[in-house]
Amino acid sequence: MISIFKRELRSALCSVIGFLYLAASLFFFGIYFYVMNLYQGMAHVNYAFASVVYLFSITIPILTMRGFAQEFRDKTDQLLFTAPISLPKIVLGKYLAMLTLFLLPVVVAAFFPLILTGYGDVALAEAYTTLFAYILYGMAAIAIGLFLSSLTNNVVIAAVSTAVVLFVVYTMGGFGELLGVPILQKILGAFHFQARFLTMETGVISLRSVIYFLTAAGAFLIFTVLRLQRYQGGRGGNPKLRTKRLVWLLATILITVGVNVGAELLPDRMMEFDVTMKEFHLLTEDTKEFLDALDKDVVIYVFKKQSDTDGNEAKMLKNYAEYNHVSVEYVDPAVSPRFPMKYTSAGLTEGSIVVTRGEVFRIISYESMYTYSDAEMANYGASPDGFDLEGLLTSAIDYVTTDNLPKVYELSGHGELLLAGEFKTALERENVVLQEIQLVSAKSIPLDADCVLILAPAQDYSEAEINALKNYMDQGGHLYVLLQWTEKQETHLHDFLAEYGVEVCHGVVSEENADVYFQQPYYLIPEIRETTVTEKLAGNLALSAVTVGLKSSDPLVEAIIKTTEKAFLKTNPHEAKGPEMEEGDIQGEYLLGVYKQWEADVTPEGGAEGGAKVTRESRLAVFGSPYMTQDAIDDYISGMNKKLFSTIMSQMISRPQLISIPVKQYSQEYVVVPESDATFFGVILSGVVPGVLLLVGVVVWALRRRR
Repeated sequence: MISIFKRELRSALCSVIGFLYLAASLFFFGIYFYVMNLYQGMAHVNYAFASVVYLFSITIPILTMRGFAQEFRDKTDQLLFTAPISLPKIVLGKYLAMLTLFLLPVVVAAFFPLILTGYGDVALAEAYTTLFAYILYGMAAIAIGLFLSSLTNNVVIAAVSTAVVLFVVYTMGGFGELLGVPILQKILGAFHFQARFLTMETGVISLRSVIYFLTAAGAFLIFTVLRLQRYQGGRGGNPKLRTKRLVWLLATILITVGVNVGAELLPDRMMEFDVTMKEFHLLTEDTKEFLDALDKDVVIYVFKKQSDTDGNEAKMLKNYAEYNHVSVEYVDPAVSPRFPMKYTSAGLTEGSIVVTRGEVFRIISYESMYTYSDAEMANYGASPDGFDLEGLLTSAIDYVTTDNLPKVYELSGHGELLLAGEFKTALERENVVLQEIQLVSAKSIPLDADCVLILAPAQDYSEAEINALKNYMDQGGHLYVLLQWTEKQETHLHDFLAEYGVEVCHGVVSEENADVYFQQPYYLIPEIRETTVTEKLAGNLALSAVTVGLKSSDPLVEAIIKTTEKAFLKTNPHEAKGPEMEEGDIQGEYLLGVYKQWEADVTPEGGAEGGAKVTRESRLAVFGSPYMTQDAIDDYISGMNKKLFSTIMSQMISRPQLISIPVKQYSQEYVVVPESDATFFGVILSGVVPGVLLLVGVVVWALRRRR
């Protein structure tokens, strides 16, 4: 068998066919990895691996078509079959050689998820489980191709028939659904390879799928041996041998079917293992700091029998109960059915939580503890994509222990954006009372404003409105501003910011340095710098899209994010021919986000003008991009823009630590890869490596022809 294995492997690597297979496989692996993961920034490499599977109908026939068909065509089969090696060993030797060639690109692809980890959190468990399923699928597909190759002496027919069969088993489930007959759906579903593959794509090792592919591969190898025995025996053959082959054929089919049916009957807990499970019960550092500083007693009531609480929930509640001022009590619905009436007339679903301190309470419904990418999916029994109990609990404890909740006002009336989505949720988790205000009618900022948001106004403010903002800031106010490029400059707003040392440049910033932009030169991904407010976030990437440039010579103005010296300002983006630098663009380093904190001497509320003054801290944060608080952009940066926003807002409302805890995602969605890195790896993996392999194959073929 070893000699056959070496012979076949050497033959494959000394021909164009072997190198063509390697080049084609690595090209498809590389191109999908580049498009999905490097360019689009998806953190799931398993999607790229899964996309390559449907190409088995192209790549596997290249690998298997010469298996026995060429032996028959070249009349070397008799020499092979008369060798002192049994037929099963011949078949196994050829199969292992093909499998080895098949695994070579897989070994290279196994490094792809590790490459991506350099740019963020990657769903490694899903990636390698999918790659394992890919190998299993390939093992079965190669066995099918080898069997079909044993039925003909024409390599083209062997390749075409393999391609057709692999396409059919890939799409078999769709045929069953088209027919709409339950019995036929089950029968055809038994041959649906893709369905077994998909069960493992999400990071669940399904022993049913493992058994299915291994038994399918084994069955077709046995069929190949039986076919070759019949070929050796001729059309007539020994009746006893024919009977023996028939018995082997039936036994193989029955055992294969029986093993798979038995696997289907076993419970899921014995057959499926989720390798993506993480310890979601562990508390974040922000929650630990918050609970350490807690000085009021809180009771958490869980409306559920303790023994029925699932693992992550029970462990997380136990972690909260370890802190001095927090206690957890379980309320059995069967024993205390009237318990919900103390807090709500609508009732509580089993598993809901009530966080209380005296007469103050907050209810956390069981349904809100888990999140879904599409809210409608919860109604169809889909698995959740996030676990949000920590965020809800920490926010609820803060709510019941805070006597005066902070207030934040959003300015409107000038085409401003309003806080929405996850950013609004993050602010609400800080138990901030968020209100909208129009300065045209209000005339002034309310005295209870802890912070004012100005989110990308489309029109300029009037002088009276600017004066209201100045009065607020002179009294120790806090202001968070997002800007956006408009054809007409917002003179009053820009002059107002200039008084605090922030100069707004009229134009949109782009980068020539591909290391610091994502997909497009105006999708900038600078590092967050260490400042008074961003110490814990320093070194992480933010995503600043379509950004107005900022400048400052004020020593109190700290740069949170900024460009490189290769950046340039497009002064009229509407007339630009492209994102590249053109005549009239101004090159230089620009600030993209700044923070300033200073002391203001103010007259206390109710005090006489000119009387005793007190010192208050004024705070100003300005960002040039209108998308800094948009979920769609934040998703690409793994939530870092939201973390930056929450950190700054925590400082604005004078909160000692963050309590807006992000949802614990079961899987990471996006990473951000600089355009230069994406292009580099894309060219190497989908162009250079496959091209070199193909060239080597041609050279080897040419040298052998010369001999």
